Amino acid sequence: MEDINIEQLISTLVIAPSSDILRKISDFLNGTQNNDLDTIISKFFEPLFSLEHWAWEILSRDCRSWNEDEQEYVDLFHNLASFNARLIFSNQILNTKESFLLPATIEIIDGVFEQIKKRTDEKDRLLSMVYQWFDNVSLLIYEHTQLTSFHIISYINQRIMSDIIMNDQFKIYLNQLEYPNPLFTEQEIFYIKVCPCLLSEYLFSKPDSFPYNGEQILEYLAHDYTHIIHIHSDTIASWSKELLSCITHLTGIITACLSWISTKHEILEMFAIPEKSTNDLITSLIKILRYRPFHEQILDQTRNDESMLIDNILGLLNYLKNFQDIMNFFRSENKLIKALLSLDRTNNDRLSLRLYSLQYEILSDDQIKDSNVANNIKEIFFNYLQQAWKNPLQKYLNTSMEELLDGFLNLSKTNMKHPIDDLDELNFLLKISDTYPIVYDILWSLSFDVRIQDHLRLNQAFINKLEHGSTNEQIQNAIDGIQWNFNFNKIKSNTNDNEKIFDIIISYSEEDRLIYKQLHDELVQKPYRVCASSRQKNSNLIDTMVKRVEQSRLIIICMSKSYKQNNYCRAEVEYAYNKKLKIIPIIIESYYQPNGWLSSLIHGLSPIDFKKHKFPNAMEILLGELDVPHTSVLGTLVIRRQPQDIINSLSRTRSTDIGRWTRNDVRQWLIDNNLPQMANVLSGYTGSNMILLSQYISRHSPQTNLELLQEDSVRRTGRNVSLTEVVRLIDLIEEQVQTPVKSTRWNLKLCCQFFSTFGFK
Repeated sequence: MEDINIEQLISTLVIAPSSDILRKISDFLNGTQNNDLDTIISKFFEPLFSLEHWAWEILSRDCRSWNEDEQEYVDLFHNLASFNARLIFSNQILNTKESFLLPATIEIIDGVFEQIKKRTDEKDRLLSMVYQWFDNVSLLIYEHTQLTSFHIISYINQRIMSDIIMNDQFKIYLNQLEYPNPLFTEQEIFYIKVCPCLLSEYLFSKPDSFPYNGEQILEYLAHDYTHIIHIHSDTIASWSKELLSCITHLTGIITACLSWISTKHEILEMFAIPEKSTNDLITSLIKILRYRPFHEQILDQTRNDESMLIDNILGLLNYLKNFQDIMNFFRSENKLIKALLSLDRTNNDRLSLRLYSLQYEILSDDQIKDSNVANNIKEIFFNYLQQAWKNPLQKYLNTSMEELLDGFLNLSKTNMKHPIDDLDELNFLLKISDTYPIVYDILWSLSFDVRIQDHLRLNQAFINKLEHGSTNEQIQNAIDGIQWNFNFNKIKSNTNDNEKIFDIIISYSEEDRLIYKQLHDELVQKPYRVCASSRQKNSNLIDTMVKRVEQSRLIIICMSKSYKQNNYCRAEVEYAYNKKLKIIPIIIESYYQPNGWLSSLIHGLSPIDFKKHKFPNAMEILLGELDVPHTSVLGTLVIRRQPQDIINSLSRTRSTDIGRWTRNDVRQWLIDNNLPQMANVLSGYTGSNMILLSQYISRHSPQTNLELLQEDSVRRTGRNVSLTEVVRLIDLIEEQVQTPVKSTRWNLKLCCQFFSTFGFK
């Protein structure tokens, strides 16, 4: 390579190309593969810049005059395309990449499309060269989404849309895809693989000034796309590489258009074909999603057709999950659940984000807990958020800050295996909070974890923000919630039952207001005194919640996806739990399975499913439950509530023999000794259980005991316990167990049952 005067060769090429010059420049490019790209560009910037723009000029001119030099041109363009692909993934500044890889004027683009129009030979090699150039432009805007705002990128895609996609020839090629084992020419690949690939990357940016919107493009393509998927989903093993590419990038356009469109049922109708439902299309997509040879080809961070196809299908399913009837189908479709689990070992970050979004909605709590993606998604979110924050368009790899924060909000509502314990991560969230108010909702969700509370309290700037408040109602509601969580453990549970003026409070998410209204109207006719919903604008929601809970005897929680995601609902039901109200959970969303904090809170209770039963029948079950004496949900068991004077009497007359203590005795003993959180963690324990716990503690190190009790506390209550509480608990148990007690015999089987029941291993 050192013997080649590349500057002179490229200067001559631009003026008078020859076979010899074409070969020498091609050899030079081929020789750079084993050299440092940054050094090559730094040393030969000007000649390489000239070569790149000469190539665009050639593609825009009539190349039929090449004659005997055609192979040399093809080889040079192939080697230059490979060089450009390396450039895209290099550390070169974006200005260098776009100046090398994008045409200088729209006239050049017009020339390229004029040459495409003139081609009648479907095997024309010019198309394969344009193919490589458009592929690299697609890859460039995938890696650098801010380029979608460039006029030249917009113009290329406008020409693709008008000259290729809306062309009758494109429809002919789509129709040919509806037959088994289609054959492909260069022109067909260019039409239904290359152009859709570039167009879909552009459409993900949701351009404002594009001649067509997502709904119009979808209406044009959806019917043909549905036919193609139905036909080929049963013969995946026989797909050719070309068919895989075409289906991948057609799916990309469909997914890009859906990301541009709001949720409305008219969109689903576009996919309707005779004798097939939307669920049939989903079933066909699941077949493709489950195909294991595709899983084996998924790359970690770079693109290939298999990775992009899985990613695009997951994106399509993520749009469809917004329809409640389809979400019900997802939750009932065991093959989809298996597909989500089989993809769980992927190391592809973008795919992981889309996979987690579905896992969060569909998988059970236990499945989520074991999910590799779920356990590592926090780091991916932060990486994407930080990259998007630096981007002028506030996007990273076509994923916007808003989409990322929506996903992170969902994550913040789960019991994360690895919660945020890095001050840099929290400080980053605080830094972007003024621009994105949703961050306050995220911080509210995170502040339910006492470990994160401690980190937040260390940030004086954040504490000052909380104290000053906000005129933004959404932010102020979150601030009230965060401050409530900071003070939660200081709450005194001292309301007397005689002060209750309502029988029932109904806890619900605003999205489920219709079912709330039905329940309210039925209950007040019985008649029960039902605390009316009161969520006026500009009111302090936390203060309102406190009054509602303190004035009520019992709480009905209307469980749904939106309820689980609502911080206000969580604060309300946790306070009701703390105030020892009887809790009656009801399921109001088909196939909904409570997980995370909600699952921990109702553990041991049997929810009434208003979707499995007709409403009148479900109401009968609910009314029967209301007639049962008030109980308090404590951990895994439902404990009958006693009048306050009787409880006090029990605490005064509690036996000195711990082996004879009842569950109420244990709970009251813990409360009397200022361990209310441990009373919740150990709810359901009898005195005999406490003796076994003492024996267990004596056999393990203090560190092990602390870790196990902390883990159990988070699992059961969503809150952590402090080291001080654990040490005090252990001392009190040892002190109490040393008191002479009546011997209690325990066989091995019973011991195993005990430790299994209460989560110790």
